[in-house]
Amino acid sequence: MTYEAFTRNGLILSVAIRPFVADRRIRRDLEAGTLLRIRRGVLVEAAQWAKLPPRGQHIYKMRAVAALAKQPVVFCAESAAAAWRMPIEGDWPDDVAVLEPWRGGGQSNPGVRKISAGADTARTVTIRGLEVTDLARTTLDVARSRSFTDAIGSVDWAMWRKNTSAITAADLITDLQRLSPRAGYVHLQKLIDFATPLSDSFYESAARAAIHLLGFEAPELQVRLSDSKGEMLPDFLWRSVNVLAEFDGKEKYSREEYTKGDPTEVLWQEKRREDRLRAMNFTVVRIVTADVINPAKLERLLSDAGVPRR
Repeated sequence: MTYEAFTRNGLILSVAIRPFVADRRIRRDLEAGTLLRIRRGVLVEAAQWAKLPPRGQHIYKMRAVAALAKQPVVFCAESAAAAWRMPIEGDWPDDVAVLEPWRGGGQSNPGVRKISAGADTARTVTIRGLEVTDLARTTLDVARSRSFTDAIGSVDWAMWRKNTSAITAADLITDLQRLSPRAGYVHLQKLIDFATPLSDSFYESAARAAIHLLGFEAPELQVRLSDSKGEMLPDFLWRSVNVLAEFDGKEKYSREEYTKGDPTEVLWQEKRREDRLRAMNFTVVRIVTADVINPAKLERLLSDAGVPRR
């Protein structure tokens, strides 16, 4: 017997299967590990859960909270980010974030983090059946709790020119004024001022922030360079000193969407591209994630290449 007939959006509600499946069968499957309890009263098949990425598992937890709620639930912060598919720094949290107006306290709810800040001014949308804060508020909530370097990738993504749901800096400013947080206003304002729709990856944004915090001149982004073999768009360019930098993330050589099953070919194509850029008399600097995490190393790389300071 399988639980497919009782599954909705990947979830199995205990109340829905108990009239048809004996409790001892459910306990046996839980002990055997073929079923998992992700929330009291909500089960999932272990094989399906194992296929989900961490973001997908967080969304299942959100659906579990919504399925058992006695009134509509609005998700916010990282939970809303999961629904928006926004990249964030760090792991997806164990607890689901819910936006609720302040009611003077109340009992905590295991697995749920209640947030009341800005509940009265938040605008919401529905994404695949889940009501979440709109992209501007979600971006501010995610960015407010993170450092400048860790937050900018999420803000850049919200404004990214290739994002079909992209918002503008003006949208963020409007929502920041509506939210009017007691703490973090200046931090968020600086992020909005620095954000760009031109950054093509989360860690490329983090690298750009690290370069800024180290005091180097701001590079030009995604500048089109041409040679006899076509166009190239390096991540960062300092035209005055003929230096460009490329962010080399691990995902470029490990994720199927980039490698098409052949990471060696990706590496070879990157080398050929770098050779073309050097032939155009550019100094090429490769920046990796470890350089962003260790700014002293990044500072040496850029200084040795001759990147000017502000």
